[in-house]
Amino acid sequence: MVETASNSLLSSSTSDSSLSVQLHPLVLLTISDYITRHSVRQQEGPIIGAIIGQQNGRQITMEQAFQCKTKQDGDRIVVDDEWFAERLEQFKDVHKAPPLDLVAIFTLAPPSGPLPEHVPILQQLQHSYNDSLMLLLFHPQTILDGSLTGGKLPISIYETYYEPGSEGAEKGLQVDGWGMGRQLQMRFRQLPFEVETGEAEMIAVDFVAKGSGSATVQNSAAPPAKGKARAEENTTNDVQLSAEDEEVMSSLTAKYNAIKMLHQRINLIRAYLAELPPSYLTDASLPVGVSDPPLNHQLLRSISAMLARLPLLAPPTTQSSASTTIPATGIPQSSIATASNQEQSDVHLVSLLASITRSVAQAKEMGSKYSIVQKAKADKTHTGLMGRGSRGFDDYGADTDGHWATPTETPEFSGSL
Repeated sequence: MVETASNSLLSSSTSDSSLSVQLHPLVLLTISDYITRHSVRQQEGPIIGAIIGQQNGRQITMEQAFQCKTKQDGDRIVVDDEWFAERLEQFKDVHKAPPLDLVAIFTLAPPSGPLPEHVPILQQLQHSYNDSLMLLLFHPQTILDGSLTGGKLPISIYETYYEPGSEGAEKGLQVDGWGMGRQLQMRFRQLPFEVETGEAEMIAVDFVAKGSGSATVQNSAAPPAKGKARAEENTTNDVQLSAEDEEVMSSLTAKYNAIKMLHQRINLIRAYLAELPPSYLTDASLPVGVSDPPLNHQLLRSISAMLARLPLLAPPTTQSSASTTIPATGIPQSSIATASNQEQSDVHLVSLLASITRSVAQAKEMGSKYSIVQKAKADKTHTGLMGRGSRGFDDYGADTDGHWATPTETPEFSGSL
């Protein structure tokens, strides 16, 4: 692929379709993984893949991607129709809610834009699946020469459209537009895009970032021995960290980078303020200035961005109300502190209710045991009284235990003495 100074496939007019393209990180991860495996394994053939997403009116999302199988068709490279139809149907079956469909293809290209060999593949898939198929180009050259600045991604997205072809244009890049012999040529217009991240993608990207941050290369092959010389002892001791330790290190590294960036921004503000000329607002002896100093808009935007993020570090304070917990010092609390105190109060209240419930259950159980003991005592006393009332007397006035009856208890005798 030879990069030309001017690309005849690009349109000279700006895009008037007002398309809004949202690119998801999983697509970038898939493209990066595909290119890495293709390079490491030294595979032959072009790098071509498909991107599926949603299209709602003028808004298009690129959410998933997969590599494509290609084949040689004469002097052109096209996608294997049977394989592609089966793979696309598999992805549609997996991603049914919400339903995803083919929206673009991706491949490699120089920064100048699309190449003529990309046109047959686009025409093939547009005819079979989507007539508004887009093209995502990855530019590896910009990474190798380090020309990327400002955190830009080495990709560009193009929309396709047809316009009447010229006589000098290559006939292989033209199609019969209306079946009337009029040739139309495919043109490309670059589209702006934004990166959109979902919750599931954030988890996946965070996992990949943690894994790549702690990845190490291990050589399984041992170095060749050097005769009968004494082997040198390996003085390096590699410590195997656990998953928890790696997570802590990753968290500390992220916090260190954030604090370092904040420190740099603060130093930038101090340097900017120190270079400002003296003002009559701070020194009354100075005359009132009629002209303002020149403004550095890029620096002011950086300062504004940092100040906009400060509320995330120090949340604004809220006035204490009757429903919130008022601190003993009388200092107004932040919204996060107030919410934390409310949740803590709710937890203590639930714990207190659980303790009261247990106490009531224990008191009820104690009352049941006490009533059982009292009933047993009453039954024992009643049984003793019934046993004493059933005793009898002998013929001489003594009872069965040998005790003489009292005069009031003397039995009556029948007959005369």
